[in-house]
Amino acid sequence: MYDIQLFGRIEVRTRGVRLAGDDLGGDRPRQLLALLALHGEQSLVELSDLIGAPPATVRADLKVLRDRLEPGVCGRDSVVVGNSGSYRLDTERVRVDVATFDQLIAAAEGRSPERAARPLTAAAFLANRPLLEDEDTPWAAELRAKYRAKLPVAHAAI
Repeated sequence: MYDIQLFGRIEVRTRGVRLAGDDLGGDRPRQLLALLALHGEQSLVELSDLIGAPPATVRADLKVLRDRLEPGVCGRDSVVVGNSGSYRLDTERVRVDVATFDQLIAAAEGRSPERAARPLTAAAFLANRPLLEDEDTPWAAELRAKYRAKLPVAHAAI
């Protein structure tokens, strides 16, 4: 199982190993991991547009990411799944803190304040640092703003 942390610094924890920063292969591979973790399946063109690099470069960066996450594993067995020009993370092998945050916020909706407090407190704990705090890209800033807007709901429970 791969635990991907996007609140704070981007980190991956798996089998007792923690990967962060250059451990993930550099800026673009790390950003590609974040984009796939946040958006699910994306075409090579979409990833290329978001990263601001040619498709061939993005494809090479995805290979670097695969090698860093699973050294020696061939592409078809990787947690980074490629299919017909689109890429995604294998959802059965990945847990993402942002997805958990969203699930907790959704679980609290429509509940009484007493019943909503537990999931909202857990969500606030997960988001105790800014989303993608070390990423200085327009798409990261946009996502930070989106999740910052969700935080008052979670912090109200604490």
